[in-house]
Parts: sequence; C-alpha cells; structure tokens
Amino acid sequence: MPDLSQLGIDLEPANIKLQVEHKFQDVVNRLSWNHVTFSSTSEFVTASTFMNPDIYVWERSHGSLVKILEGPREELGVVEWHPSRPMVVACGLESGCIYTWSIVTPQKWSALAPDFGEVEENVEYVEREDEFDVHPAEEIHQRRLDQEDEVPDVLTIEPHKSGTDEEMESFRMPVLLDISDSESEEDIIAVGPGTMRRRSPGAGRDWASGDGEKESTGGRNGTSRGQKGRRR
Repeated sequence: MPDLSQLGIDLEPANIKLQVEHKFQDVVNRLSWNHVTFSSTSEFVTASTFMNPDIYVWERSHGSLVKILEGPREELGVVEWHPSRPMVVACGLESGCIYTWSIVTPQKWSALAPDFGEVEENVEYVEREDEFDVHPAEEIHQRRLDQEDEVPDVLTIEPHKSGTDEEMESFRMPVLLDISDSESEEDIIAVGPGTMRRRSPGAGRDWASGDGEKESTGGRNGTSRGQKGRRR
C-alpha cells in the first residue's frame, strides 16, 4: 500500500491504483487457505490451509516459501502473529484448542560461567570436606597474605608418580641448578644449552708417570689429553 498522505487531500478511491506484488499459492498440492495474516514487521505472510493441519510462511519481499509449520492432526482456522515476539498462534476447528509455535532458545550457562561444564546425564560429584564451608572474610584475607609470603620451591625435582621401580632407580645426571652455590666459576662447566654441572674431581691436573713423562688432563670439557715430553 503506498503512502496515501503524500497524494494530497483531494484523494478519491477511483484514483488509487494497486499492483499485485506476489501471488502465493501451493503449486504442488493446490491447497486452499482458511486465514492469512502478516507478521509484526510485515516481512512474512502466514496462512492456514483448508482441510490440512499445516501453516505456510512466505517471505513477503521475495515471495519464497521459508517454512511449513506442522501442527496437530486437525484443521486450523484463524492464525495470528505475536505483536513483538516470534510466536504464531492458531485455533483448531475440530477440538477448539489454541496452538502456539515459538523459537525455543537453549540455555547456555557457559556464556555466564566460562568454567561451567555441560553434561548429558546426571553425574555423581563428591565434594571436598571444606569445599562449601563459609569462612569469615578476615580468615580468607589472612590466608591470602600467608600464601604471598611463601617462597616457591623451584629447585626440588619431584620423581614421576608412575609406580615402576625402574624409573625410580634410574640414573639422573647431577646438575647444579643454582650457580651461586659454587665456590668459583672454574668449578662450573656447560653440558648443554642452559644446563650447568660441576667439574669432575681431578680434572685439569697434571699427573706424572713412572718414566718421567707427564700427562695432563685438561680442558673445560672434562676430556683428557696426554702430552709426552721430548728429551734432547
């Protein structure tokens, strides 16, 4: 329907010209319609069918069928849209019951609580003894202060809890995690990227053999190299 207020005050019904925008019909079953109505925004056209329990919904701007609402096993008469919500209501002709169709929005609790886990069936949960205890605010504040004073232990290596004796008694390379515990820098050698260890005892010392020859065990990498003196 055009805006009639823009046509002037001397409007006569004979001067109004309306054009057919779309023609809605069931080209397959050739069904007739009991009642037709617009949606609240006039974007959709809804009609109930004659001798059929279905409700047809078309898009008004394009004229395409977007949805067929399957109702109860009885013919439906008057059908109406909700003024502001996506809901359709219809009246049954045989039983006189009123049926409604609406969009069911699933509840997503994970949007409110990120750590919320959805389960498909009931799960038995055993809570801790003090999990739901209500503590005073002063006690909670004091616990937080005590935890801030604790120094975290980053040097202790805990064994793997696998339960096998072979892994518990396996050889572990002695590594000095804190270089400041060493007496001198010469006692520390690099064994890998970011890994340090103490120098082996006796490394770098000169040992004299029985025939007067000297062998030196040197190098910061702990390897021994023998050097034989020459006599003239």
